Amino acid sequence: MKKIVFFSSVILVAAVLLIASCKKDDYRNHSQNTPEYNLTFWMAVNCSPNPITVKVDSQTAVMTEYFPNTAPGCGATGCANFNLPAGTYTYTATNGDTSWTGSVTIAQGTCTYQQLFCTTGNVTFWVDSAANYTNVTLNGGSAHITAAFPTTTPSCGTTGCANFTLHIGTYTYTAITSSNIGYTGTVIVGNDSCSLVRLY
Repeated sequence: MKKIVFFSSVILVAAVLLIASCKKDDYRNHSQNTPEYNLTFWMAVNCSPNPITVKVDSQTAVMTEYFPNTAPGCGATGCANFNLPAGTYTYTATNGDTSWTGSVTIAQGTCTYQQLFCTTGNVTFWVDSAANYTNVTLNGGSAHITAAFPTTTPSCGTTGCANFTLHIGTYTYTAITSSNIGYTGTVIVGNDSCSLVRLY
């Protein structure tokens, strides 16, 4: 009888230990779940009005936003986000008129950020008299001319001018003063260049 009781006790202890071990393993597995994303592509400047399609391995994602002030968080909306096993991958990206290619390494348990850079140029709109708070619209953005330069030509980015940074290409602009005087035209943005446009 004592042997039976002892054997039953051993079985009971073993069962308790097994259940505790399973719970511990369940917790370990839960705490090590694969993150939703572990690779995020982003941009600091607006390269194009078109979305940028990024392909890594057999996955594809689209970038629709840019982040001029600070890098986004992992998996941020508007970025191209992926979930891939650790390793080194080749990526390609395009917005229709520009292409990117390169390689990126994903480490286990971390989020990897890959910034895409694009060639840009600057455009500065200015007037030599009566600025009249002129509003300039270019590529979906707007800026204002608030100062006139009657005796000198301003440099790129001068305060009081309407300044833009854009992806290389040819753009149509419109401008209108507070007195409803309108302007329209085209400007060519070159790589790492500054185009000065005088409105008169």
